[in-house]
Amino acid sequence: MVHWSKSQLYQLFLIRSLALLGQAATLLYFALTIGNAAILYSGALAVVALASLTAVSAFYFRAETRVTDLQLFQQITIDVIGWSFIMYLTGGATNPFISYLLVPIIVSAAVLNQRFTILVGIAALCAYTVLLNYHQPFGLLLPSGGHLSMSHTMSSSHTMGMWLNFVFSALLVVVFVTRMAQSMRAREQKEVQYREQNLRDEQIRAVATIAANTAHELGSPLNTLTLLSDELRQLCPDDDQARRLFDELDSGIDQCARTLRKLASNAEFDVLSTPQDKDSKRWLEQVIEGWLNKRPAVQLSFKTLGSGQAPMIHIDQTLTPALENLLNNASESGTDSIDISIDWDEDTVSLHIQDYGSGIPEDIRQQIGKGIIHRSTKGLGLGLLLSHATIEKHQGQLLYHQPKQGGTLMTVVLPRSDVGEA
Repeated sequence: MVHWSKSQLYQLFLIRSLALLGQAATLLYFALTIGNAAILYSGALAVVALASLTAVSAFYFRAETRVTDLQLFQQITIDVIGWSFIMYLTGGATNPFISYLLVPIIVSAAVLNQRFTILVGIAALCAYTVLLNYHQPFGLLLPSGGHLSMSHTMSSSHTMGMWLNFVFSALLVVVFVTRMAQSMRAREQKEVQYREQNLRDEQIRAVATIAANTAHELGSPLNTLTLLSDELRQLCPDDDQARRLFDELDSGIDQCARTLRKLASNAEFDVLSTPQDKDSKRWLEQVIEGWLNKRPAVQLSFKTLGSGQAPMIHIDQTLTPALENLLNNASESGTDSIDISIDWDEDTVSLHIQDYGSGIPEDIRQQIGKGIIHRSTKGLGLGLLLSHATIEKHQGQLLYHQPKQGGTLMTVVLPRSDVGEA
């Protein structure tokens, strides 16, 4: 799939090609209808030069997956410079094709920000202004007839009127069209985010439904295993080694049963979704303590970076498993240790989770939060999708960074609930 920025670049090449084709057709018409075609040679060469540059640019960008705003700006600037040179050789501001200088401004307003558009507008206006007085005479556009002086005066007035119209049109495009284009792009971006949010919510609802059904379906097999364990224990009442194995088996079954009960109780969304104000540092310490009970072999360090009393955060019970998912991903990345820290400022609380494992590949990192990652490595995928959605539900952000020393730094940013309190 062609990236939208590259598509815009090739549309710019198409517009330039059509304009050059129109100019070439005009020169060809004059060449066939006048006796002295030599005056057209310089303009024709300029058209060929700009067409060749367009072909070279298209060939250069053929292998690029996307194009930056700066590269688009450079190509639009080439339009202004190239077309101004053609106009210089073919009568300057008296050439009707001079109005094409407005096209690069319109294109810039449609695809670039206002800063770039202002620069393009200034370049086009300066070129038009210079071409009013500095250009190669083009005999086909010179006044003719007995009233040469009067015709020249009328031509000058008409040319100045065209220049004023160009200035007014350029200002309208730079000021208003740019804002309209930015507003449309912002609206399209919101629509894309809304569609992604709906898709992600549908996936989460589907996962929740499957999880609830699985919890109920696994209940009967676990009960059967419990009964079988009791019967087998009675068959070996005097075997100490068998009794220890049965104790471990019963412990594992009990843990599975507790997990299933917790999973089933998670269907009570009214209870889970009731937010409460909690001390951010104390809550994080409780989450870490509970997680370490499940993974006692993990080497973990915790430190507080913020000064003063830890702020309050407004959260519900769903944030705890979301953070545990992130800790699971960190521990399964091949790291030797995990560093956790908490910091805060006047508005937010930041939770940092640093591992020193293999890191997250770039292509997977770009998919995080947008859906289930099917080509994911161990510790990624569904858990990150749920964590990302839960953190966003709390008006927070989940950020990723690849430090130079390796590994992954995950940062959870949450809003403070005590902002404005004394």
